[in-house]
Amino acid sequence: MKNTIILFVFFFALQAVSIGQGVLINEFMSKNNSIIQDEDGDYSDWVELYNSSSTDINMLNYSLSDDNSDLNKWIFPNIIIPAKTYLIVFASSKNRNNPNELHTNFKISSGGEELYLSNNSNVIIDQSISISLNADESYGRVPDGGAIWIKMDTPSPAASNNSANQLQFSHKEGFYTKAFTLTINSVLSDTIYYTLNGDVPTESSSVFVGSMLIINRDSFPNVFSDIVCTPSQNIIGYPAWESPLNKVDKATILRCASFKNGIRTSEIYTKTFFVDENMSQKYTLPIVSLVTQRENLFNQDTGIYVPGIHYNVNDPEWSGNYFMHGDQWERDVHIEYFDKNGKLGFSQDAGIRIHGGGSRVATQKSFRLYAREEYGAKYFNYKIFPENSLNNYKRFVLRASMGDWNSATIIKDIVAQDISHDLNVDCQDFQAVIVYLNGEYWGIQTIRDRIDERYISYKYSIDKDSVEFRGWLNPNYENLMSFIEHNDLENNSNYDYVKTQMDISNYIDYTIAEFFFKNYDWPANNMKIWRKKSNGKWRWILYDIDAGFVNADYNMFQHATRNDINISWPNSPESTFLFRSLLKNESFRNRFINRYAEILKKVFVIEEMKLKCQRIESVYKPEISKHSARWNSPTSTSRWENNIDNDIISFLEKRPCIVEDHIIGFFKLDHFDFDCRTQKLNSNLSEIVIAPNPTNGSFYIYNNSDDIYGASIVITDINGAIVYKKQEVEIKKYNRENLELLFLANGTYIVHIYNDNISKRVKMVIMN
Repeated sequence: MKNTIILFVFFFALQAVSIGQGVLINEFMSKNNSIIQDEDGDYSDWVELYNSSSTDINMLNYSLSDDNSDLNKWIFPNIIIPAKTYLIVFASSKNRNNPNELHTNFKISSGGEELYLSNNSNVIIDQSISISLNADESYGRVPDGGAIWIKMDTPSPAASNNSANQLQFSHKEGFYTKAFTLTINSVLSDTIYYTLNGDVPTESSSVFVGSMLIINRDSFPNVFSDIVCTPSQNIIGYPAWESPLNKVDKATILRCASFKNGIRTSEIYTKTFFVDENMSQKYTLPIVSLVTQRENLFNQDTGIYVPGIHYNVNDPEWSGNYFMHGDQWERDVHIEYFDKNGKLGFSQDAGIRIHGGGSRVATQKSFRLYAREEYGAKYFNYKIFPENSLNNYKRFVLRASMGDWNSATIIKDIVAQDISHDLNVDCQDFQAVIVYLNGEYWGIQTIRDRIDERYISYKYSIDKDSVEFRGWLNPNYENLMSFIEHNDLENNSNYDYVKTQMDISNYIDYTIAEFFFKNYDWPANNMKIWRKKSNGKWRWILYDIDAGFVNADYNMFQHATRNDINISWPNSPESTFLFRSLLKNESFRNRFINRYAEILKKVFVIEEMKLKCQRIESVYKPEISKHSARWNSPTSTSRWENNIDNDIISFLEKRPCIVEDHIIGFFKLDHFDFDCRTQKLNSNLSEIVIAPNPTNGSFYIYNNSDDIYGASIVITDINGAIVYKKQEVEIKKYNRENLELLFLANGTYIVHIYNDNISKRVKMVIMN
């Protein structure tokens, strides 16, 4: 939901008519995404005029302009606005004077610009201020023709603004270090009703009178956190349901709206207030606040988060309300995104569904969020992923932490995809966040791309409607498989045809990644394949490596070439068919072998992979203790760190030598252009690394050299001025020194580490 700003604006144009007399600019919109279409089907900017007088007015030779040096920029034709009625003029640049639909020769800047209405004597009779508007947000007078201007979340083109009440809040949603008194005013003095439990306010809700004290609610009893959301039966692979160890952190979630004569006269406002004397240091990650009616998630009949009426005691692993799919199991939710400093990134109504496969049965579940016109905004207009320039999302996933197989590391899939970013394969970005659900701490979850046609569209700048995915019985993909089945790929001409239908380079990189990370839940599952319609080649997307990093000795060549008709998962004959067929071709085999050697030397470099894992670990580590107390998975921070060391780090250290042996053995090679022993000796890492870099001031110094004892760390700006100093620092090899220097201004700095034996300088960039 957009922030509501109430502005009282009076216009003092020297020769303008007084308010309430004649034709006035009554409302306008500068970023029309879905409110009203013109005759061409376009969503053009628009201006609404209102004849506030008691007589009809002919607009012939009146003018509209966005430039006070050219008041006659667009001239009205012979058209009459009857008394007390409205006229819409599209500001589309189409320049049409047809009385049936008027179009100016200019558009309105969404960043803000003044509008001028002049009479047929070229005298300004009304004007608006310059104001920036969000998508589908208008700016209008309340009441019609009145002196008060407000931003309107519910625009009313060619209709009265009089019912467009707005609520004015004394405090914005966000972070506060002490309790405060909140006041809310209704512009039209309508009665305000509110709730504090996520329910939509009605006239049966509490009446907001005067003010409300907003306090720290951490000591309040748990409500939603104590609702059992998994079967009582133990599900293998997932921790059993447990109530939180303590009272969880809480926020105040306020939902309110105004009513008059039984009719709601304002939008529903939803705001989350966090109060804690240490709020600025309480979390190191952004916060996502989800607010929805209890019945949407936890009702036995309609709740999407509980076993509910669709749970089958004879099929506990794959039944329950949370396994239901489709539009009928999408619920409305309000989402607010706060960055680490408490600044509101976006706030809007949206749709929410449960996301995932078997992980839906876990106690903490993944969500899929949808921006839809029927909820309000068509997109989430925010730069969700720091390393991605996109700031316009139709949907995204809030991935839960419980998908890991056999261990609670949270980060397996994230690490695998981060390591694979330099391969010719599509990978997902990530943003770790803290989730609050109906005002209660819900733990760490990770924002990920939703893999669909829109993801491909922004990755490759192609129209989403030209993208197709390989679904069940996709005829185009099945035709390719049929060709391969009936045409031996040992024959180069047949293989050459296949290369015209699939991106062989992408497929090889994708398969090597799945092999290296030992994704056991593949290839019969977690297979995402797409192409551009008509003449595109099929490409594979790396997706869901939660089943990886287990048993570094496991031979994926045997796994991916198995052909046992009695197996349906994880490597059914149908799923291994393509790789088995391609291996018949000598050119493919050689290409696969050579590319694997190249990737082992350049991408799957042990120390580089470990550093990426440790960088990701450092993002999550400060929040693990609270998350553990909420879900008891992982059971503690130290257990979590051990899981990462024993599962991921140990796996990455062992895997290159093991896969080298697998490749040589499977292909019966006399020579393979990779030696894992040489790789260990020739890591191309710098001896001292700053990560992340650029940084916001929270970073670590990683030591890839020998143990460092009794060193000094001195950080200077580019002019040599010392901004930080620490003495007697010890950083052992493959260890790090964590620093929190959030006070540093944006710019370039030099980190100098020295003692009697070493002197190292590393450039660091601060960027907030």
